[in-house]
Amino acid sequence: MTTPVCDPDHILCVWGLRRDFGGVQALRGVDLHVARGTITGLIGPNGSGKTTLFQVISGIDRGATGTINFDRENILGWRPSQIYHRGLARTFQLSRVFPELTVLENLVVAGSRKDRSADERAFGLLERVHLREYAAVLGKHLSYGQQKLVEFLRVLMSDPALILLDEPAAGVNPTLRGTLWDMVRHLNGLGTTFLIIEHNMEVIADLCSDVHVLSDGEIIARGDFAAIRNDEQVLEAYFGKGRHEQGAGTP
Repeated sequence: MTTPVCDPDHILCVWGLRRDFGGVQALRGVDLHVARGTITGLIGPNGSGKTTLFQVISGIDRGATGTINFDRENILGWRPSQIYHRGLARTFQLSRVFPELTVLENLVVAGSRKDRSADERAFGLLERVHLREYAAVLGKHLSYGQQKLVEFLRVLMSDPALILLDEPAAGVNPTLRGTLWDMVRHLNGLGTTFLIIEHNMEVIADLCSDVHVLSDGEIIARGDFAAIRNDEQVLEAYFGKGRHEQGAGTP
């Protein structure tokens, strides 16, 4: 069987991705393409397979079949550390800071180098999000929103080309949320590509140039937000057959 070829304008191409859990099909032949230099949204009802897709792409779940082409290499089956050092990093739904390390140590431990330049990069990132004064604070003493922000900064220590964000603003207060999205826009302006799982449709509409909708393990729609928000399949996936006709709202 011929391996598909990823368009050079795309940094990530997924074809026919399948993942079964004891007969339950979490991913049913997912095809997804992410253009370089974009902020792409991944939305869908709860349980649609979004986090499973991130687990597979990032190498945490290595039980899937199909093809994942990242930056011209098929990374399906690679270990998470290999994928990370290749230039693809991710955050998680729940914060994963190291509680007994300081904020600075949380960042430096993720860097590709453990020298003075890593400290300088970490301080620069903390300065950017107004957390420099927290450098010596232990992770366990941060608020939940601050922990999420530190986790995001830790991902940036490797200077990845593609970042997968899994509900990065969930449980974060409005001020820190605004800081996070400003940072995403800034990095995207410098060339970093993002694929974001986010339930806030206003954020998706504001940030994302392209949106993929996942339902029951399948991509059912793709395009800009204006197009997908009125797609009949999307409305049915979110609200059930006929409910959108009764004024249930739109994604």
